[in-house]
Amino acid sequence: MESPQTTFLSKLKEQSFTIILMLAGLYYQNMIFKDELERYTNLVNQKQQYIDKIVEDERQRFIAREQYLMQQRDEFIDMLKDDYYAEE
Repeated sequence: MESPQTTFLSKLKEQSFTIILMLAGLYYQNMIFKDELERYTNLVNQKQQYIDKIVEDERQRFIAREQYLMQQRDEFIDMLKDDYYAEE
């Protein structure tokens, strides 16, 4: 009668090729998953940088527009003052 350890080792030897193939398959799937994850992470980072750039460009444009409008307002007020004091 075979001992349980001997039976286990004989079954392990019979199935060793299948086990190696399964481990290789798991390793390959893990590598593909890591590559895909890295690619998606890079893609998300690139898109976030693009969004940040667009937001900053719009912010700068609004600041410049606000300054231009304030300058126009100040010039108009100065013009009204000059006209008012010229009439006196």
